[in-house]
Amino acid sequence: MGNSSLESRLINSSPEATKDLNQAKRDLDKFGFCLIPDVLTDSDLQEAKQRLTNQAEAEEEQGLSFRDGGHNQNVYLSGNKVNKDAFTVENGGINQRLWMLANKGQCFRDMVVHPYVDELVGHILGKDFILSTHSANIAKPGGIRMGLHTDQWWMPQPIKPGEDFIRASEISRKASTSFLEPSTELGISPPVVANCMWMLSDFTEKNGATEVVPGSHLTGAHPNQEDQSSYPIRQAVAKEGTLMVFEGRLWHGTGANTGNSDRLGVLTTFCAPQFRQQENQTIGLDRDLWDSCSEKLKARLGFKVWNAYGRIESSVEDMIEPEPVRIGELTPKKD
Repeated sequence: MGNSSLESRLINSSPEATKDLNQAKRDLDKFGFCLIPDVLTDSDLQEAKQRLTNQAEAEEEQGLSFRDGGHNQNVYLSGNKVNKDAFTVENGGINQRLWMLANKGQCFRDMVVHPYVDELVGHILGKDFILSTHSANIAKPGGIRMGLHTDQWWMPQPIKPGEDFIRASEISRKASTSFLEPSTELGISPPVVANCMWMLSDFTEKNGATEVVPGSHLTGAHPNQEDQSSYPIRQAVAKEGTLMVFEGRLWHGTGANTGNSDRLGVLTTFCAPQFRQQENQTIGLDRDLWDSCSEKLKARLGFKVWNAYGRIESSVEDMIEPEPVRIGELTPKKD
């Protein structure tokens, strides 16, 4: 890595799984992630597995399957544009991704408002946060290692007054030197993203359990995409039913599945309410589900107005509706 200051803040150990929420919060602070076993009951686990595998099979049958994690997928075209045709089995995709899970089963909607989410995501982001993306990854045998990244790659770095900087809209996933070896003289950015990984099968070294670098959330840096061999990478090995919570600054990524069975995981990502969601939940929510959504779920999906942000018309409304009243162009009445 070539940066002894950075290396000194990385930790070559992982927290033990715990049911003690206070210990889990201490683990989040120190390591950047925590593991809570048996969060999903046997019945919850079986229901989520069945719903996920049925949905995956149906999306495959109807030509809707999104596949990644292949060795020879040509993901990018010239100019770094994403090749929209790359994410299929025919083009080398292996792992199956499912998006917008809020529309695809009550068991998935329940995850968004789970009490452990309140406690642990709230510890990272505060009492108000919204769902950014709710997805699943069926990591299949042969799927390659994703590589380490952060989920706050778009967050501007602290700068000195008058210092030149990368314009916010021009920040790239390919981190510049200032992101790889930042000066921490001015401090580092706080966490504004938090993730919940619901393990629907055992996560093992062989089937590609999530890779993490403990302590990396406190470096202010992004991992080098060219060479990650010297990082003290650990894997979040745990039993099915475990909940892994990790913050957005932690270096992490999907491991390679070198085993002979699928690894099932649901990833629920939250962000602070002033940030843009990865999946547009307010537009994307199936309108037939609206009446069955609790007020808490509606707020988590982004329908709650936060300090006048996210409103349609009035800045005093607490919630927006899926089909709001829109005031168009008006003219006064003539006397």
